[in-house]
Amino acid sequence: MKKTQKYLLYLSIPLFFALAFFLYNSFFKEKEVILAEAKNNEATPSSKRQGRVLPVSVHIAELMAREDGFLRIGNLIANEKVDIVSEQSGRVVSINFKEGQFVKKGTLLIKLNDSELQVQLKKAQYQYTLLEERLERQRILLEKDAVSREDYDKVLTEFNVLKQDIEQLKISIEKMHIVAPFSGVVGFRDVSLGAFLQPNSKITSLVDVANLIVEVAIPEKYVLDKLYGATINFTVEGMIDNFSAVIYAVDPQVDINTRTIMVRAKYNNSRNLLRPGMSAKVMLNTGSGDINVYVPNQAVVPDVNGRSVWVYRSGKAKFVPVQTGNRTADMLEILSGVEKGDTIITTGLMQLREGISVSASNL
Repeated sequence: MKKTQKYLLYLSIPLFFALAFFLYNSFFKEKEVILAEAKNNEATPSSKRQGRVLPVSVHIAELMAREDGFLRIGNLIANEKVDIVSEQSGRVVSINFKEGQFVKKGTLLIKLNDSELQVQLKKAQYQYTLLEERLERQRILLEKDAVSREDYDKVLTEFNVLKQDIEQLKISIEKMHIVAPFSGVVGFRDVSLGAFLQPNSKITSLVDVANLIVEVAIPEKYVLDKLYGATINFTVEGMIDNFSAVIYAVDPQVDINTRTIMVRAKYNNSRNLLRPGMSAKVMLNTGSGDINVYVPNQAVVPDVNGRSVWVYRSGKAKFVPVQTGNRTADMLEILSGVEKGDTIITTGLMQLREGISVSASNL
């Protein structure tokens, strides 16, 4: 009996090891399969696992003439603008303009009561006639040595003083007639008929709207460019028209706070479309006209390493670093990384991943 048990024990030991080996291989092989499947799933884009393709809009990169310019916000100001004020005190006896009316240079706007000055002028003119005759008599007597030179000089001095008084009265009377210093449009009226005006009392404003000035601050790096005579293009809010003006003045100094320099350009507003005070989106081109690749501004993605774009290649999205140059209102110059004819993705940029399947919806 003991001998039989001994044989059974010897026989069970190799069977135990064989069973353990079989169970060990089965367990670890299944685990390796699971890990391999998980790894494949991680390497496969989610859109592919789900069978989904992301629709995007694209733009074909094209060659354009380089415009070494910039887009800035400027202001439209009047070529001439002045507040019409009274230099003399007096009562308003006549108002000869309407608010918003176009008037020519020299047009009478306001007349003040000058009756007192007219009386003084007439009185002085009578005195002038008498004194002129008296001076002539004194001259004749002086030639005959009938009067002294001193007496003659006294009369001559009185005559010259009176003459200047008359001129001063004429100037004062002229100032009682307030006229337009240049041609333009009259603003709102600030006085009423019968009002008594003091010196420097505002009457109205006068604005030359036929000639406007576009004033814009440009970066200091353009200070050495040929700005005088350069043409700037601009648009205004609410209008689709494109306007142009010619630079005629450049500020001699750079603003130390903004590092910009102010330029002014003249615009002929003969069509009366624009008004002083409007804002203008100004584009100034100072470039050489070189041909380069341009893509839409919204297609360029900034990151910590610079700038990149998503390129559509064989149904996949590829992230491509680029070097950018000049920016226009809608386009950005690409100096390297993109070539003519490349398909640039312009929408859905936040959902894109490297190698994701995409479809161009606008092709």
